[in-house]
Amino acid sequence: MQNTFTVTLVEATLLTPKVRHLKFKRHDGLPLEFTPGQFVSFHFSAAEGKEIRRSYSLASIPGQSEHIELALGYVEGGLASKTLFTAQPGDQFAMSGPYGRLILRDENPQRYIMVATSTGVTPYRSMLPALAARLNQVKVVIMLGVQTRLDALYSTDFLAYANQYPNLDFRLCYSRETDKEHLLPFEHLGYVQEQFALLNPSPDNDIVYLCGNPNMIDAAYDILKEKGFSAQQVRREKYVS
Repeated sequence: MQNTFTVTLVEATLLTPKVRHLKFKRHDGLPLEFTPGQFVSFHFSAAEGKEIRRSYSLASIPGQSEHIELALGYVEGGLASKTLFTAQPGDQFAMSGPYGRLILRDENPQRYIMVATSTGVTPYRSMLPALAARLNQVKVVIMLGVQTRLDALYSTDFLAYANQYPNLDFRLCYSRETDKEHLLPFEHLGYVQEQFALLNPSPDNDIVYLCGNPNMIDAAYDILKEKGFSAQQVRREKYVS
């Protein structure tokens, strides 16, 4: 049964020039019960009485916020993108959810490799406390691919956990960065999936999450299949503009 409710925009801030962080509160005052990694859908009215839905992964960190938090990337010509990117506090929207199965499961690999491009990293932000609770048993590598430093989002959140937990490795990859002389230890040049060559992923030890641009996901999945990974060992969620 679909769980549809009204939300009010409470706060909006720019994370990058093209990504907005939005905080919503349910009109009924109830909390949104969700599992980190899930998403919600907005319902928009379209022509001839039709309804358009657009889905966004939850960026909320359980226990740290009472709001429904999302990261929205601007898409030229996108109905939902234009509406939400220009929304102001107090604006109300119809929302449903949560949905999705890109979640942590009851399993014990030796390592999680979590790969994302741009706003595809939001599920991993939501998972941070749950991942931290497993770091005494597993290692975690979180890799975010963006075009330039200006496009990096939530990097301070991931770095804070990486600095606190030795078993968590955060890597930020730039596909179009021109400054090659001042890279910090966690910064790398090139596409994020190219990091697999350094990680040497193994289907015997690793479980991989891929979230974001379909081209990245397809390229990464091809690499992993060649290394013997099955579909069950690679969890995927494509963000299609």
